[in-house]
Amino acid sequence: MRRHIFNGMEASEQRQTGSPGLGWRILRLVDFRNTLARYILREHIGPFAFAFIIIIFILIIDFVPNLVDMVVGKDLPASVILKVFFYQIGWMIALAVPMAVLVATLMAFGRLTGDLEVTAVKSSGIHVMRMIYPVLLVSAVMAVGMVYFSNDVLPDMNHRARVLMQDVRRMRPTLKIRSGAFMTDIPGYILLIDSVDYTTSQLRGVKILELGQKQKAPRTIVSQTGVLTFANNGRDLIFDLADGEIHEFDENNPENYRRLAFHTQKIVVTDVSSDFEESGDSFRNDREKSAQEMMADIRQWREGMRPYRDRITNLTTARIGRIFGDSLPVSPDRALTDAAALNNLNRDEDANLRIIAREAEGIGTQQKLIGEFMVEVHKKYSIPVACVIFALVGAPLGIVAKRGGMGLSIGISLGLFVLYWAFLIGGEDLADRGIITPFWAMWSANILLTATGLYLIYIVSTEKPLWTLLRLTTVKVSRRT
Repeated sequence: MRRHIFNGMEASEQRQTGSPGLGWRILRLVDFRNTLARYILREHIGPFAFAFIIIIFILIIDFVPNLVDMVVGKDLPASVILKVFFYQIGWMIALAVPMAVLVATLMAFGRLTGDLEVTAVKSSGIHVMRMIYPVLLVSAVMAVGMVYFSNDVLPDMNHRARVLMQDVRRMRPTLKIRSGAFMTDIPGYILLIDSVDYTTSQLRGVKILELGQKQKAPRTIVSQTGVLTFANNGRDLIFDLADGEIHEFDENNPENYRRLAFHTQKIVVTDVSSDFEESGDSFRNDREKSAQEMMADIRQWREGMRPYRDRITNLTTARIGRIFGDSLPVSPDRALTDAAALNNLNRDEDANLRIIAREAEGIGTQQKLIGEFMVEVHKKYSIPVACVIFALVGAPLGIVAKRGGMGLSIGISLGLFVLYWAFLIGGEDLADRGIITPFWAMWSANILLTATGLYLIYIVSTEKPLWTLLRLTTVKVSRRT
């Protein structure tokens, strides 16, 4: 055993003379529990820190290729790239903390079981829950902190990350004309140049495909020579072309094809600056709002649904009144036959049905938005609570699995977390379709894992086989048959 936590108790028992009283026993038990709790928690610090760093590193590695594809060739300042990383760290922390708790509990209790320390505690007459409850308490504190993080910190980081990524995408790359290669860096244009003189900016064999914009037909510009310059504003690119042709279709009649020859032609490509400019977008989506802000939006949308319902109720009541009324309303200046009156009634009712369908569609749109926001509201609490759930599952599972090392702990953690995340993603999709409620979409995984954790604690406390419940069920079924 790497460290004997009973030394203090044994020394005090050797020094004590006579039979200890009840008060001394209680005091000694409380002191032992505090010592045990501190020891258990210390065993979790190292695995938690290591697992947290590894998980963040894996998520960053997964994010880096997307960032590289977006910023390559744009000569971004180092401060902007660091900002992108910093703002993206928010959602990584929200995922890494619960998973790190699971890995830490599996490793710590697996090590304690492998070194027979759990057996020593049990042999002293101490229930195994006294080893687990400090971890549950600390994980509950972490869950409260993650709720605060998810509501007050993460939405702002998500908003800043989205706006910054939009600014980076909008930024034009530092223009590097390459000979013999297609250039698609400039939106709306595709360039192909045979040769470039980088000293004099002389071009040869220029082909420019100008894609259709604002309902204009695409056109192709071909030139033997040209000169490339920037305008005085530093944002517009100017091609001074010579001895070429313009090929284009007639936008009104695509069957007509036109070819225009020119001796000189100036093509201006606007907004190709490579300067980075940060914008101040104030719009926030559901992932960029706190639960309180989303609930305020939900209340506003529910109030906005009342006019739709009122109009549907009024139209439906009027329709029922006309159908089951004693007489049909007709124009006083002319007499209508029964067939004509019924025809007018059917036409009016068809129009009313279309209006009702349109109002119902408006209600459906509002309900869909409410459902999407309610999913995000529940998610801001269900994922932090997963810290406690994973501790509840990981502690007894680590005792059952015994010493398995980092590999086994991470493997089990990945399996459980993939299962947990599959429940969240599948539940969110089902909630968006209106098949299940947002509550069950976000909390079903927590409920399932809580039941699993309680069962594992029962197995560990009673020292029964892992498949006791399955065996009991099989025995009962066989007896009945």
